[in-house]
Amino acid sequence: MLFKNLSRLGLLLGLVLFVSCSEDDSVEGPGAGEEGNSTAVYITDSPVDEANVEAVFITVSEVKVNGKAVEGFNTTTIEISSLTKGKTELLGSLDLQAGTTSDISLTLADTDATGNGPGNYVLLSGGAKEELGGTMELNINDQAEIVENTENELVLDFDLRKSLKHEGDDYSFVSESQLESNLRAVNTIKTGVVTGTVDNTSEADGDVVVAYAYKKGTFSEAESNANGEGVAFANAVSSSAVSQSNGEFEIHFLEEGDYELHFASYSDDDSDGKLEFSSMVEANTASSIDLSGFTVEANSEVNLNISFTGLLGL
Repeated sequence: MLFKNLSRLGLLLGLVLFVSCSEDDSVEGPGAGEEGNSTAVYITDSPVDEANVEAVFITVSEVKVNGKAVEGFNTTTIEISSLTKGKTELLGSLDLQAGTTSDISLTLADTDATGNGPGNYVLLSGGAKEELGGTMELNINDQAEIVENTENELVLDFDLRKSLKHEGDDYSFVSESQLESNLRAVNTIKTGVVTGTVDNTSEADGDVVVAYAYKKGTFSEAESNANGEGVAFANAVSSSAVSQSNGEFEIHFLEEGDYELHFASYSDDDSDGKLEFSSMVEANTASSIDLSGFTVEANSEVNLNISFTGLLGL
């Protein structure tokens, strides 16, 4: 009788150990077993400013975050130049663990969503399409924080002001490495917006004035010079054209932190349809906000009333 009881006890202990080991084997590391956080992925843009450019299109064939493909995504041709002033286009959604993203990739196709080429192109004012580049997988260097127990909105900022170059009559993308550096990834719940109105845009003496937002302390006069890729103001976080009609501008999806704002004037002096940098513009505000250093907080708006006082260096 004792032997039978001991045998049953041994079987029971063995069963407990088996179940315990099986549960341990199912744990794959930190965060395993936790539910993912719903994350919608959008794309937006800062536009290109060229009189002879009607629109810019890109074709996205795949989007991945942390190695996971966005769910329900089909190859899509997007008029990226239309997604300005906070406008976005939804690419899809997926569930992600809380924490900082480790890898975000955006694959561009060489044919459009209907299978016709080119997939990525500039539409010129005369109706011609000029190809920008073929298939490429862009690994975005920027990272974004995914917040637990909330609806996350991940925005990929495709900045055309820093992503296009033209030589003579030809437009093209900058190099793949430069494109990857230009692309931003932000979670909207960690961002704010800067809006403003300029009351005397004529003082800029140009065809187009662009407001550039920089992280505080990162701007220098050399920014107006084109880098090796032909891109000026390459270190700006984002930018917005100042409306010629009402002086308004909007810079969206700025991560919380300290910024400075600078204005540049452009003109098409040789009437070739392409703008050339003219000068930096001196500006001040009617409020206590200092354009050389102000704070953007999450889910907030910094509103500026600005006057141009002349051209710098002239």
